[in-house]
Amino acid sequence: MHAVEDYLQQNKERFVRELCDYLRFPSVSAQVKHRADLEACANWFVGHCRKIGLQAETHPTPGNPIILAQTPGRDSSRRPHFVIYGHYDVQPPEPFELWKSPPFEPRIEGRSLFARGSADNKGQHFAHLKAVEAYLKTGRDLPCDLTFLIEGEEEVGSPSLAAFVRQNRAALQCDAIVISDTGMPSLKLPALTYALRGIAALEVKLQGPSRDLHSGIFGGSVDNPAMVLCQMLAQLRNAQGRITIPGFYKDVRPLTAYERKQLSRLPFNEKPTRNFWASPSFLVSAVIRQMNSAPQGPHAKSMA
Repeated sequence: MHAVEDYLQQNKERFVRELCDYLRFPSVSAQVKHRADLEACANWFVGHCRKIGLQAETHPTPGNPIILAQTPGRDSSRRPHFVIYGHYDVQPPEPFELWKSPPFEPRIEGRSLFARGSADNKGQHFAHLKAVEAYLKTGRDLPCDLTFLIEGEEEVGSPSLAAFVRQNRAALQCDAIVISDTGMPSLKLPALTYALRGIAALEVKLQGPSRDLHSGIFGGSVDNPAMVLCQMLAQLRNAQGRITIPGFYKDVRPLTAYERKQLSRLPFNEKPTRNFWASPSFLVSAVIRQMNSAPQGPHAKSMA
């Protein structure tokens, strides 16, 4: 193990330079003008994987390429197999005037690296990749087999991922999936995130009058469709953040006593959090208090 740790220490500066090369690709999946940048980024990553000894390929999809990179010798091995998921696409960097330096030209200040994608999500899966490199380059056997699945459409809803996973079911059979795309409370308190809030996308159509109506004449007798829509949306959640749609929490399991105990260990200071978010109000403090109090039923889990 010392050889692996020594390799990581000795090559740390090179790792940072290589990460900077990775971050320079403006791989913005939400903007069509960056389609070529996304393909170039995927090809760079595959080339880098091969360079350190992984078996890697890009796989075309109706959208952006998906990358599979595997540790060598898996076919003849019965070791545990884990899939490491990540994404090489990034959010649009606009508005540019809020950046202290160009978003795709990495800037290092002390122990921090600033660039679009450095924390979401190129930095995380690149760190995993460097750990694998340290094993392979020092001739040490990995305790498991690994497959990197790196996609280029996470920031637009991963429209190509489900079909790709079904088509490559055999190669992706694994004991567990590792996703390092969340956060931790501090450098001294790492966290294992096992659940996040989900997302639902839908389209609402509201039928109103067949023509424009003068507000001074008809405003008191005909509802304004925009106002009706606002009233409908406002009824979906109450002031405590609870979703009011009937049956919404039906399948949500309440927090266990063990989960509440672990949650109470997390540091939370409302004032610096409020200053960081620059928000006059938020639900977090109320949620934390509810979590640490008596059981609240399914609602407690839903607000986690």
